[in-house]
Amino acid sequence: MLDVADLRYFLAVASAKSFSRGAAIAHVTPAAVSKAVRRLEEQLETLLFVRTTRRVALTADGEALLEEGRRVLEAVDGLKQGLDRRRGTLTGPLRIAAMEVFSIRVVPVAVACLLADAPTVEPSLHEMTPEKMVERVAAGTVDIGFTIGARATSGVTVQTLGSSPGVLVCGRRHPLYRRPRLRRHELERFPFVVPRFWGEDTSPPLDQFPEVRLPRRVGATIELLMSAIALVEHGRLLGFFPELSVRPELARGTLRRVSGVAGLPRFELQVVAPHTTPLKPAASRLVDLVRKLLSRHPPAG
Repeated sequence: MLDVADLRYFLAVASAKSFSRGAAIAHVTPAAVSKAVRRLEEQLETLLFVRTTRRVALTADGEALLEEGRRVLEAVDGLKQGLDRRRGTLTGPLRIAAMEVFSIRVVPVAVACLLADAPTVEPSLHEMTPEKMVERVAAGTVDIGFTIGARATSGVTVQTLGSSPGVLVCGRRHPLYRRPRLRRHELERFPFVVPRFWGEDTSPPLDQFPEVRLPRRVGATIELLMSAIALVEHGRLLGFFPELSVRPELARGTLRRVSGVAGLPRFELQVVAPHTTPLKPAASRLVDLVRKLLSRHPPAG
């Protein structure tokens, strides 16, 4: 009989196309994942992966197991979640992915409210790109995701919880602080801090700035949103952020809006959920809490 845990580890490796990244997704060691895959291959008497020094690829039987395995785990998880929903149980592990737009303040506050009502919930919060978030929610290794810039697939649904205007800002040391107005042709005169994840240089910048239509000068790149905000706040770089993320700095005056550039986008604040598997009660409750927080303190501007 196949072990459900082995099947989960196989799906993690298949989704990540890497044993090491699959182990990280499953929160176990690479050795544990390798043993689980070997057990499956022995039990099924077939090879599931083609391994080389540079990549891991599914065999035809591996592709078939990936499709069937997802259905099996959806059914297994559905049984437990169905019982939990009938009992209204808010307990157990809750795996949350959130980009910093949410994870700086909104999601932590919502999780704290959830734990106040349901102290036996065990939340784990992870930062990741929208693409990885969609992938891992679809694979069942993340229960719920909060992000910007995600796209629905056959495995996930993406719902908008609210929006936040994008604001162009500078700090007190910047020459624009006293005259916070910028003409479009000056965009390439003043350098920006641009948020990007490591190894994602070919992907659009995380701040969703329309660089094709409005070319800008890059002065620094950085992964963490809070680090980017601090770099702008205390230095001489411009930044483009969701108003939700810099509201306290704007209120204190350590950051100031820069006007004059039209056509800057709003940020759609999204929740990523499994398409076919019902949400865990704790995940559903967390979505409600996040939505309530956003409606209670709507983004300004």
